[in-house]
Amino acid sequence: MRLFFYVIKHYLKNFLLLLLALSFVVTLIDFIQHLSKIEGINRQFLYFVYTASNSLMLIYPLALVFAAVMLLSQFVAKNYLIVFGSVGYAKRALLKPLLTAIFLVYSVIVLLGFTQFAYSSDSARAIIDKRQLFHSVENLFFKYNDSFVYVKKLDVANKVLHDIIIYRIDGRRIENIKKIKSAIFYKGAWLAKDIEEQKIIFKKSIPQGYEIVKLSKQKILKGYFPKVIRLLYEGKRMSIQDGFKALRLLNGQHIDNSKVIAALYEKLVMPLFAPTIIFLILLYSPLSRRHMSSVKFYLFGIGFPILVWTLLYGVNILSVNGVLPALYSQPLIILILILITLFLWGKESKKLA
Repeated sequence: MRLFFYVIKHYLKNFLLLLLALSFVVTLIDFIQHLSKIEGINRQFLYFVYTASNSLMLIYPLALVFAAVMLLSQFVAKNYLIVFGSVGYAKRALLKPLLTAIFLVYSVIVLLGFTQFAYSSDSARAIIDKRQLFHSVENLFFKYNDSFVYVKKLDVANKVLHDIIIYRIDGRRIENIKKIKSAIFYKGAWLAKDIEEQKIIFKKSIPQGYEIVKLSKQKILKGYFPKVIRLLYEGKRMSIQDGFKALRLLNGQHIDNSKVIAALYEKLVMPLFAPTIIFLILLYSPLSRRHMSSVKFYLFGIGFPILVWTLLYGVNILSVNGVLPALYSQPLIILILILITLFLWGKESKKLA
């Protein structure tokens, strides 16, 4: 048990050190590039904080792997693995504390992904563009059940739609048209007032005119949350909670959901490559400094994780753009890594005993 907490303590210390250092470097480079576009010390400070928050979310899977590399190199340099072995602990004894620490970090980051923390990148961009985070969006056109909807303006901050036209379609013809001045979001739907509905009159499938009906109020666009509409339209980052809302909405409307799936996989699936690579690093790490080839160890421990991380992000971008199937691409890569790891672990298990 003492070994368990000892490993967790030193691993998390290395992780926090590397995460802060890597995030600071990335943030500083970005900050210097955009400093001239930001006026005022307060706005510059906020931009630095938002960019640093986004960098933490982006880099933490790499920091998880690098922290394990750093921990193992420290243990090998001080011959701790030999000492552990002499008292009955094989290298595999390090797996439980490492996986526990990784799960703890992963859980914290996922929980942050449900909050406004997930919008730190958009907040930083809003400072550069000198606008509000959830600004108004104009000229929206989207599907809703058997209708198509045009919205002149969406005020995300106040949750108001302006100048709405809803075209109800039956087969290839328009059945009726609803014209609405404004609608307010209320309890999962939009409450529209002062509605003018034009019901088209057909005789033998030929339009003969229309009948105008006035409605005082009506609930429309159920499930179309303001932030979800804006995020789907602009393709911005989204929190995990908003991502699941968007996924439920798109599935219900039978609309392509690849962008939302790719965004959720980036937060939930992609970081899972870290424990797999840590397994491999632990598998092939030497027991003592005498048997250690520093070049090979650091090349594999640093170069391979960066390669996999880059590959997964590339696949994520291609999935967002519809080039690759978002539902299978990233999980398939993670699954291949897991199968390779299990195969090699089983093959070399005698050496870990």
